[in-house]
Amino acid sequence: MTLFIDYNIGIMKEDIFTGELTGKRYMNFIWPSILMMVVLSLYYTIDTIFVARFIGEEGLAAINIVYPIQGVGWGVAVMLASGASALVSIEMGKGRQKEADEKFTLMSVFTVVMGLLFTVLCLIFMSPIVNILGATEILTRDCEIFLSVFVWGIPAAFAGVGFEFFIKSDGSPAFTIALYIAGGVVHLGLDILFMGPMHMGLTGAALANICGLLATAFMGIYYFIFRAKHLRFRKFPIDWRYIGHSFANGLPEFINESSAGIMVFCYNIVVIAIAGEVGVAVVAVVLQMHYLFMSVHLGYQSGCMPLNSYYYGARDFSKINRIMRYTKNYIIVSSLALGGILLICAPLIAWIYAPPGEELYELSVTGLRLVSISLLVIGINVYVSGFFTCFGNGLISSTVSLSRGLVMLLIGLFILSHFFGMTGAWLALPFADFTTLALSFGMLNKFKSRYHYKILG
Repeated sequence: MTLFIDYNIGIMKEDIFTGELTGKRYMNFIWPSILMMVVLSLYYTIDTIFVARFIGEEGLAAINIVYPIQGVGWGVAVMLASGASALVSIEMGKGRQKEADEKFTLMSVFTVVMGLLFTVLCLIFMSPIVNILGATEILTRDCEIFLSVFVWGIPAAFAGVGFEFFIKSDGSPAFTIALYIAGGVVHLGLDILFMGPMHMGLTGAALANICGLLATAFMGIYYFIFRAKHLRFRKFPIDWRYIGHSFANGLPEFINESSAGIMVFCYNIVVIAIAGEVGVAVVAVVLQMHYLFMSVHLGYQSGCMPLNSYYYGARDFSKINRIMRYTKNYIIVSSLALGGILLICAPLIAWIYAPPGEELYELSVTGLRLVSISLLVIGINVYVSGFFTCFGNGLISSTVSLSRGLVMLLIGLFILSHFFGMTGAWLALPFADFTTLALSFGMLNKFKSRYHYKILG
């Protein structure tokens, strides 16, 4: 039985870029990215469930303590991939395929090198990193066991993220589902084997992660060797200006992704002082579920980025405006649905991690219900933070991302938790998104003439 998905199903062949853009064609292009992002997030959610069930609260807390390292690493990978792929899509829109191939190959190699550098730094500074992240005496050993194994998979993680973005730029977003199904099946299958019958604990959890990341990276290599439509590996010159522009253009995505790690770090510091180690486990449950629901918006944003970039490069502003209309309808419906589902299903979700009556269960139900409020507006902020990246304007996207993911979040976290304890800590997420909403609309209104889009109509 083959694992591959026919990535031409649901895709409008090649004329999604050059032909007519209809609502049906648009959603057929977008849904694989949404599904891929949800599936990817679901894998990590299930991973935390296995840890909670097989190892217990302390194992879950240890993984959450070191999560900021994963978050920052993932942020660097997404920054390079999103920034570079947007620029490659612009080159393709201009009809400059050779230059697009060279830039694609250059960034594929550079991304792996950055992953290796990240791994080396983590190994050298392992103990100081764990201490800085706030590990208690009880959790320190578990944190080092997991992290010392997991970091060896970071280069593969960087490569997989890069291939994901470039595959979408190549016009085959549905293949990214196969990319992450391969990684997810390997990851979760080995999770059960290593932490279950083989009793390998956190070492097994880390090894399962690495194997899943390698499977994803090899699927990406397979695609560009055998199935690519436009982009090809090609001998390339070193273009430091392009690398620098990729960093700058992808900065808002770095903020989006790495801010999750910084957010977890700050939550751990605040909550461990209020509720101890069990509080850190609750943070893992609540923030992981919040990210799972937010992934619906992240996937949508990721899916439409190559289209917006291509149409901008081709100066086809009518299609950009059509995407804007589709986006408004999508965000309204999905935001109401996601907020309502998390609010209603909070007890069921908490039960998956711990039985009713346990402190982990009770605290998780309260946290999930409070953070569901942010889902009513987070879709707008997520879309705007990626929207300007499509035009090569990373500064504006970074401003929105920085506000939602760091500045307003940390202000809310430290002030509200001081006055309202755990309740205030959870309300920091809605506070950050609602305060950033005004900034998002302000940026959309300010730059509508420059990029020829309409906010209303």
